[in-house]
Amino acid sequence: MNIISQKKLYIPLIAATICITFLLAACQAEGDCTQDTRTSVGTAFFQPVLGANQQYTAQTLTDTIRIKGVGSDSFINDTLSISAARLPLKSFEKNTSFVIQKDNLKADTITFIHDNTEQLLSLECGVKVIHDIKDIRFTQNRIDSVKIAISRIADNKTANQVKIYFKVE
Repeated sequence: MNIISQKKLYIPLIAATICITFLLAACQAEGDCTQDTRTSVGTAFFQPVLGANQQYTAQTLTDTIRIKGVGSDSFINDTLSISAARLPLKSFEKNTSFVIQKDNLKADTITFIHDNTEQLLSLECGVKVIHDIKDIRFTQNRIDSVKIAISRIADNKTANQVKIYFKVE
């Protein structure tokens, strides 16, 4: 066999190897999904504190607050002393309610009225739901007021999107 015929054999072999390499690389997964696909409301709890000037100011609460979703069997928080919590909103409904109980006393119910918009992240991750809070309704057993600081819930990184103020004890 001469050198020219040997080169003719190697050229198709090299081309086939390159094609197989590209095909195998194309079949590889692009990677696992590392993005958040669920979004929840960053909620902070405050209580009034009487200052030296006889004026009330809001102070971050650090009491035991029991939080349970209405229609759910599990607690979001049951025994820990917390000042904030992430509350998951329902993706396929426009209302999500929670029972919030401070110090094992009379509980309040808080209802988030929200719109849901799906956003495609990628083929691996699928979609995430972005919530737009339209209104919040609540009982006033222990809760004095609720403030929507940021109405668009698009990630799990933003804190204090909703602020809940308890009454003076």
